[in-house]
Amino acid sequence: MFFRIIPVALLVPFLTSLGVPTAPAKDARFAYAPGTHRYRLTTVVERTQAQAGGRAPFEFQTTTTQLVTVAIARRSADTLGFTVTLDSVDVASTLAAPAPNLERFRGIKITGTISPQGRVYAFEPVSDSGDPETTALYHALDGAFSRFLVQFPARPLAVGSEWTDSSTVKAQRNGFDVTTTEITTSKLVGDTTIAGRHAWNVTRNSTVTTTGVKNEAGQPIHLDGDGSISGLHQVSADGVYLGSHSTQRINLTLDTSAGSGQLAPIRQTITSTVEMLK
Repeated sequence: MFFRIIPVALLVPFLTSLGVPTAPAKDARFAYAPGTHRYRLTTVVERTQAQAGGRAPFEFQTTTTQLVTVAIARRSADTLGFTVTLDSVDVASTLAAPAPNLERFRGIKITGTISPQGRVYAFEPVSDSGDPETTALYHALDGAFSRFLVQFPARPLAVGSEWTDSSTVKAQRNGFDVTTTEITTSKLVGDTTIAGRHAWNVTRNSTVTTTGVKNEAGQPIHLDGDGSISGLHQVSADGVYLGSHSTQRINLTLDTSAGSGQLAPIRQTITSTVEMLK
């Protein structure tokens, strides 16, 4: 169930703005503040996959709800510690399958370091737990939380500021050796006030391309995909991530016959919300 091009991750309807916003100073430089906050992450995956023999498409919806604690601690002038603790996770699906045992995942932690502007330097290596599902979850969390915070440039910002980031990630998912390239354009589109707190609205729009291959019964199966992610994120001017809402659309094609034309199209939509809890 962790097949994804993620999603991590992740992201939320925005609270109604209150008060009269004031524009950020033209020389404002954003930095995340040390502190600990809890969030609710809700991800809804809707997937449709074509089937051979004239059968109806295979469709299902899965909703995952996670409660996490995110701690940011200062390590040095240019390095912050970043720790995510999975407090709980719940999965509901339209698939006719037994509910997974998720209790053993409670308390899982991933740790790493980030820049003050949210760029991930590294996550600590995932240890082999001896449980393939737990190991897969660690990898999924790494992927999701590497994109959790908005990454800001280390330069002055003002409403209208725009910047672009790109990443290429190689991973193994559902037996595929997958390469995913993501190009993201972020823009500070405005500021507002949330519960008396001055905040910034940031849009993020990404293009995603994916390729992968695996061998099954001695035959290669090729995976190709493209997609997009669009989201609105909010951060307080004093350095706290407040939440987000994003939608990811993925078009995948499985070539199950070594290029002979037997293709299995997959359409997947992932809607993610992040809400900071009081």
